[in-house]
Amino acid sequence: MDKYFWYLILIFLLGIFIVIFRNKSGRTQSEINFGNVFSGLFQIQTENRLLEKPFILKLKKLKDKWEYFLFKKVNIDDSFSGKEGYVFGEDMTKSIFGDDYCGEAFIYDQVYKAAFVQKKLKESGVELLFLFAPGKASVYPEKLPDYLRKTKHKKTNYETYITEGKNFNLNMIDFVQYFKTLKSQTPYPLFPKYGSHWSFYAECIVVDSTIRRLEQMTNVNLPNFNYTNVRLLDTVKFRDADIFQKMNLEVPKGNLLAYPDKFTFEHGEDVHAQKVLGIGDSYYQCFQYTGAMHEAFGDGKQWYYYNSILPKDEKNPEVWELDLKSELLGHKAILVLCNELNLTLFGSGFINEAYELFSNPEQYYDYKKDRDRVNYFRKEIHRNKDSLDLVASESQRRRISVDSLITEISLKKLAQEKLKKIESVD
Repeated sequence: MDKYFWYLILIFLLGIFIVIFRNKSGRTQSEINFGNVFSGLFQIQTENRLLEKPFILKLKKLKDKWEYFLFKKVNIDDSFSGKEGYVFGEDMTKSIFGDDYCGEAFIYDQVYKAAFVQKKLKESGVELLFLFAPGKASVYPEKLPDYLRKTKHKKTNYETYITEGKNFNLNMIDFVQYFKTLKSQTPYPLFPKYGSHWSFYAECIVVDSTIRRLEQMTNVNLPNFNYTNVRLLDTVKFRDADIFQKMNLEVPKGNLLAYPDKFTFEHGEDVHAQKVLGIGDSYYQCFQYTGAMHEAFGDGKQWYYYNSILPKDEKNPEVWELDLKSELLGHKAILVLCNELNLTLFGSGFINEAYELFSNPEQYYDYKKDRDRVNYFRKEIHRNKDSLDLVASESQRRRISVDSLITEISLKKLAQEKLKKIESVD
């Protein structure tokens, strides 16, 4: 019976293979060769095509559902289950134990540069404010699996950044420590069980606190953020279950989360929105969908990972295509948000480039030519699906991130381009 069962599976897989790789005329849609198979490209392309089929999507959803139900396995983004159904990300837990520590010298250098940029912007009437965001494992470490809780705590990037930030009088809001304190003072969850970001209720606190701090710094009466009648609901709104939503799974009941019935922004003759630029990761997007960027921050943009520009627009350039100095000086304030995971590079590279711009403009614009060319190659790779598939395959083989490999390839292209220019001159 076992033998016949495996025969049926093989026939089923062969049928899927034929459906995918043959069009109506019976011709194959893509060439199969040993190079593609052994590089992993064939497997990635096959999986991508499979996931375009409704039937396969249903099978994947069913698989994810039962693996979570039976084994509490989470099939996305290196996530895993902890106690009471809490889902965590592997990289975020590394940051709270200090496994990604950059070292005191590196962090001192980054904070020194940040303080210098803060001073230069202040001289031009622009405020710079850093927001430190916690990961779920920092606020709810007791929900981690027991085997992880036994991990030895080492010095962390967050701890060193806060210490050095105070030494250099950096403008900061430490939401990591604030949320740890608030946790015992509020009945409302600050992180959802099935999401990767802080809860919507916590985001309301972040938006409100940030606006009030900017009011003090800029001496301007900004539209304050008001949220009223907070209630616990057995439902999910916004992105409070984004991990499960990515897997297309229903969120289990009994997951109480806090939501205000209404949130509004203050209006009046003496209330004035100011143009504010945000630089940060996905944590920063709470300023978008609460309306803060429009109502309080003068329709300011977010520079996502100091790369793409949000809200998305086909006409939007990428950040590297802008004139950095004129962009910065065209705002009343700059917000730089970093969660604990992303403190390995402060501001996603913004601090380094802004320091270079203000400390040595000539060198900055000289280096920018090469950086722009590298970014151009990066953009071309992202635009080409086949190129991205190849990069994804190679990144898996070499066990490095796709982004790192794209940068490596782009640098090689720049070097080859320079070599050709030298050879043409000779």
